[in-house]
This record gives sequence, structure tokens and C-alpha cells, in this order.
Amino acid sequence: MKTGVLALQGSFFDHVKSLELIDKEYQLIKSVSDLDNIDSLILPGGESTTMMKIQKNDDLFESIKIKINEGMPTLGTCAGLILLANDVIDGQSSISCLNTVVERNAYGRQNESFEGLVDFNGNKEMYCFIRAPKIISYAQTVTPIALIDEEVVGIHENNIVGLSFHPELSNDIIYLEWLKNFLKDGLNVRSL
Repeated sequence: MKTGVLALQGSFFDHVKSLELIDKEYQLIKSVSDLDNIDSLILPGGESTTMMKIQKNDDLFESIKIKINEGMPTLGTCAGLILLANDVIDGQSSISCLNTVVERNAYGRQNESFEGLVDFNGNKEMYCFIRAPKIISYAQTVTPIALIDEEVVGIHENNIVGLSFHPELSNDIIYLEWLKNFLKDGLNVRSL
């Protein structure tokens, strides 16, 4: 089976590179029919509002939500986290299956993007935050899995992981090993 990578807009090719580095087959997801024969899913960074508009007439996000609710391991980075969040400040919720409130562009505009030292999966690595959403709050069923300083920038709930940052841009060995295990039945999600 393959990992589906939402390919409407954004950094989906960077996630494809990550999958190639761990020898995982992939399927670009542009329509509902592309969801056949995938066993895991990545929702990339980009512009969440644009992604919502592109898929509007295809009901793609509704089909994705069904797959996620059935237990498919799903990773959302940056805009992917926004798509997954139940509530979005300064934006619109869409897939809505992760019990969190996020704020779009909370760290600033494009020119205020930055790299920061993130404690993720028991290691500290530099990762990019590009017009990143901020995790404002989350339910008791959600577990923090990544921090920058004392601020939560990565969360896990059941089969879903949401990250404010872009680990696919650095593809360090820690992230790639984590990704490989996570996509295999959602394994190796470590809390802080």
C-alpha cells in the first residue's frame, strides 16, 4: 500500500522526497478516486484556504475525513495542521478531526518565517516555521509531541499528528525514522 500526499497546492513534493528517502511508495491525492489503495496520508504545508477552494466541488476533504476517522495514520504539517484542526482562529475549519484550536499565521507573515530548535521525538533539531499556525489549545485526548522552548508545536491524537513546522524541508535522520514508523500503523508517536 501507498502513502497518499495531498497535492492540491503547497509543499507536497517535499513530502514526496521524504517518502522516497524511506523507500515508501506514494500516491499524489488530487481527487477522491486517488484515495484508493493508500494506507496512510500526509497533508502538506501551503495555503489552507486555497486548498479548501480547489477541492470544494469534489468533496475530497469529506472523503479524507472518513479515511482518517477509520484510523488511517495521518500527518499534517503547517497548513495540513490547519485543515485537521476542529477550530481555526482567523480562518475556516475544514476536515476537522483533530481536537485542537489553531491560529493561522500566528508567528507572522512570510518575511517573519524562522528556524527554531524543536524538541521532537526525544531529540532537538532545527526546523522551519513558515507562516506557521500556532497551537492555541487542545483537548485532554491530545498529547504534545514537539516543543519549541516551552511552546507546543506538535500534537498527537489517536492516528493523527499535527505539526506547526516543516520537518520535510530538512529530512534529518530522526524525522525520517519517525516518519517511517508512524506511517506503518501510526507507530512510534512519542510524547514529551
